[in-house]
Amino acid sequence: MQNYVHRGETLTVTAPYAVTSGGGVKIGNIFGIAVNTQSQGDSMEAQVAGVFDLAKDTSTFAQGDLVYWDDTAKVATSAVGANLLIGNAEKAQLTGDATVRVKLFGVPGFSGQVNGVKVAHALYDFTVDGGASCTPANSDTIPKDAVVFGGAINSTAAVTAAGAATVALGTATGSSSASILGATGKASLSLDAVLAAACAAAPFKMTAAGKISVAIATGPLTAGQIEVWVLYAIASND
Repeated sequence: MQNYVHRGETLTVTAPYAVTSGGGVKIGNIFGIAVNTQSQGDSMEAQVAGVFDLAKDTSTFAQGDLVYWDDTAKVATSAVGANLLIGNAEKAQLTGDATVRVKLFGVPGFSGQVNGVKVAHALYDFTVDGGASCTPANSDTIPKDAVVFGGAINSTAAVTAAGAATVALGTATGSSSASILGATGKASLSLDAVLAAACAAAPFKMTAAGKISVAIATGPLTAGQIEVWVLYAIASND
């Protein structure tokens, strides 16, 4: 194959700013780890595949959470905004942790559009999260000042309970516990049921960043799996 160049795990790029060896660097929609310390304008090598410990802000990450790059602060973050999606967290990291271990996607990511529509996702799974109210282990964070205006809910395994349980969806912080879906009886969450999010009719604005949460009344649940997609945008003046 005469046009093959190389494996693409390391790219030769022009340093957009001064970088240190092991530091993150964003060039357009490419993100990589600087192989050497370089000055702005230098030709440099950036590793775009692999697992790296990167300095982070105060974000909390669960294993598998998406990780973004804040190119203003030069740190990894869970905030979407205009930040570049760079990979997944390999392990859980707490607010006070200085770094997050990131599995880079190994391909150019994409920048969040400040005024564009974004999707937050959560998956409640009884076998993982139990039958009581909770923030699911698999739950995205909706940023502060996000305007939430739609979404859909799909029960991919039927919700069951010993009593007449109801399920509501909201956020752990930043909005109410039923802002995404009002209290809904288990009968409406049968296998493969699809429901429209209540915020389609009643949009709201997040007062703080918060993960999608599940509120269960007259429970606990005894089985069920609920997948949630929430549409939101960041107001351009925030």
